[in-house]
Amino acid sequence: MDRRQPGDPAKAAAAVLTALDSDDPPGRPALGNDAVDAMRAQHEALAAELAAWEELSRSTDFG
Repeated sequence: MDRRQPGDPAKAAAAVLTALDSDDPPGRPALGNDAVDAMRAQHEALAAELAAWEELSRSTDFG
């Protein structure tokens, strides 16, 4: 490592161990600000797409 990466490997390892010890560990842990930002952007894009197509999607049920 060239020490130019934003993440601290020791902190990441500690975070993984903390998550594994939890009663409800995350399925996709986000380690670092960049990971949190990327996951949040993906979720926001998915929520926007769902909202745009919600009416059509809900119209496909019987009744």
